[in-house]
Amino acid sequence: MHLKLTLGKLAKILNGRLIRGNPDIPFDCFETDTRKLSAGAFFWALKGNAFDGHDFLKETLKKSAKGWIMEKEKTGNFPVMPENVIAVPGTLKALHKLAAFHRKRFNIPVAAVTGSNGKSTTKEMLKSIFSVKDPACSNAGNFNNQFGLPFSILEMNENHKFAVFELGASRKGDILEIGAITQPRAAVITNIQPSHLEFFGGMETIYSTKTEIIQCLDENGILVYNADDEFLSRLENAKPSKISFGRSAKAGLKLVDLQNNFKLVYRGEEHLITLASKPAHDRMNAAAAAAAAAALGIGWQDITAGLENFQPLPMRMQEIKIKDSIIIFDAYNANPQSMKSAITNLVNSNYPEPHYLVLGDMKELGGHSEKYHRELGDFIAGLKIENCFFAGTEIKTAINRLAELKTPQKTRYAPDYQGWIDELKRLITESRGTFLIKASRAMQFEKIIEELKKDDKMIR
Repeated sequence: MHLKLTLGKLAKILNGRLIRGNPDIPFDCFETDTRKLSAGAFFWALKGNAFDGHDFLKETLKKSAKGWIMEKEKTGNFPVMPENVIAVPGTLKALHKLAAFHRKRFNIPVAAVTGSNGKSTTKEMLKSIFSVKDPACSNAGNFNNQFGLPFSILEMNENHKFAVFELGASRKGDILEIGAITQPRAAVITNIQPSHLEFFGGMETIYSTKTEIIQCLDENGILVYNADDEFLSRLENAKPSKISFGRSAKAGLKLVDLQNNFKLVYRGEEHLITLASKPAHDRMNAAAAAAAAAALGIGWQDITAGLENFQPLPMRMQEIKIKDSIIIFDAYNANPQSMKSAITNLVNSNYPEPHYLVLGDMKELGGHSEKYHRELGDFIAGLKIENCFFAGTEIKTAINRLAELKTPQKTRYAPDYQGWIDELKRLITESRGTFLIKASRAMQFEKIIEELKKDDKMIR
């Protein structure tokens, strides 16, 4: 982060007031975490629903903070202050103002990616394409919400020729709020699926929230959307310039599956792509990234190279070998569609048999949880998978459904994975099969992998 501002300029950008200090003092960066604060640094007292940076302001004095950005209503609580203080109406909104100002400094193509599934992979694929010839800026980790995204944008600098940012949402208005900061030239919507229903309430709200990104496009903006998606197909007659992607004939960029690779057909030309990642849904993510890149004027030689350079992300369909068994580790998150996609990938690919399911709760489904876990039971019942391990509370609906249907699957259940981890270890080391491990992040299934690493030095 190199902002190259003065305190006076910063106060003006933030719609704040410099209540202490010299307006000509340089302001280049700041911290929001006191653990990372060094002497002579500025501290931004960021305030959210579950935390308040103002609670740590006194601690920053002990670390010789050079100044504060704080909320004006809190200034009376601190008789002792550092030499520089800017008071603002709200520190989160002020952070957004700074990020929006910084974004406008760079006249480069920016892509924004949102949707229910595939956001991170599509974003990383686009970054790989952008980076074939020039440096590109993007979100780090899961910095995709109203707190994290501004920090990603503040990392933009004059060396970047492109930028791509993932936009997440858990309530209506989220995409509009952070999309306005991002100001994308290309907006990608991957799909609309039952995700975070606990907060959204219904599918129509998810659709209306994700499509808020259209309002944030710049004047030359291009919408990139999934033509195969039941909800997004409504955008066929949307006002902005657009390009669709998908397997259907109506897609502007068409995905054609082959046995070991696939083709992307665009404007009558075919482009053969071979990905390092195997899942079929990653082909759709690649189509989304390619469509956005093409819309931004990138040539197909770079698009192909970028996609083929892409490496799968950790905890997302990650293949791990232990002796003669394969683990497909996909526990970054889970919703009904991503769960079915992961299971379909297991049974339809040429993975060694027998196949095992190691599944946990799909969280944040709210009042829809029972319905979707029951449907998961129906889905598993129709598969030739004999052994299933389940953990959680909501997943019990799927287990009960399997029992109702009297399916032949052998199921093991425990409230958490510790209840069956020893049997799982034995099967992994003896079976020579393939194990899909998938659950919502709240289930902490990454600890299963940690347990296996402790026990087996052959993991790689």
